[in-house]
Amino acid sequence: MRIVAGKLRHRNIDMTHLSTTRETQDKVRGAIFNMIGPYFDGGTALDLFAGSGAMAIEAYSRGISQIHLNDIEPKAIDICKKNCHTLGIKEASFSTLDYKKFLNQTDQVWDIIFLDPPYRMDAIEEILEDIYPHLSKQGRVVFELAKESIYPKEFKDLILIKDKTYGIKRVIVYKL
Repeated sequence: MRIVAGKLRHRNIDMTHLSTTRETQDKVRGAIFNMIGPYFDGGTALDLFAGSGAMAIEAYSRGISQIHLNDIEPKAIDICKKNCHTLGIKEASFSTLDYKKFLNQTDQVWDIIFLDPPYRMDAIEEILEDIYPHLSKQGRVVFELAKESIYPKEFKDLILIKDKTYGIKRVIVYKL
């Protein structure tokens, strides 16, 4: 797997090869960033169900200045740390917690929150409720879910701005 664009373009990142994670393909990752703005002038990003960290690392490559990667699976976070180290990313922090525990113990807000929970979790509104206080005023949420998932078009002050399907995956984007 490789970084699609930005200062780390064409650099490879390791995948987790775990049965509990799904890697977002390069083509889909590129399409996602075309939806939310291909480049950034600073800002913060949270990859809440990080897997290999590809989404947060791609955001960093495209100009996000600080990333946090969280995954309940320690082996996934080990891969995230290795990928960030190999790429020379020092502006990254990591945690290995259940997403609810992580969100409950932090008061940080992020400009972009990437969500790619296990499809069987299918608790879309519950996850949106939990992340809502952690969005900055210009916040965006990128949610990857199963194609057939039912999700709200609006949630509190979040408005659905994109909805695209890629094979078995649906990507929806909300903004405040």
